[in-house]
Amino acid sequence: MDNSSGVGVLDKAAIVLSALEAGPATLAQLVGATGLARPTAHRLAVALEHHRLVSRDMQGRFVLGPRLAEVYPFLAQLAETPLEPELAEVVRQLSPEVVRRRMMAAVPMTAIGSP
Repeated sequence: MDNSSGVGVLDKAAIVLSALEAGPATLAQLVGATGLARPTAHRLAVALEHHRLVSRDMQGRFVLGPRLAEVYPFLAQLAETPLEPELAEVVRQLSPEVVRRRMMAAVPMTAIGSP
């Protein structure tokens, strides 16, 4: 199956986001996971950070950003409406616990209050 949409920059951004699904990553780890050139991986990660699709944790590693959690409630609503089978499967794969864990990795402890 070809994962190319024909829009190279979008495909590469999707590769970066997919790599971050595994958890926080340094730039070097992102390069290794995506196979992108270091300047390309950095440029895309920073651009995605600008749009809040990527963030950084307290160690400066790239993580999935808060915008994804903001979109999640909309996707959850979609799960309760009749969908095309392919879209329904994608929505079913988005576990609220997975999204919560990934988003918490991006939130500084000062933002949620530390003990």
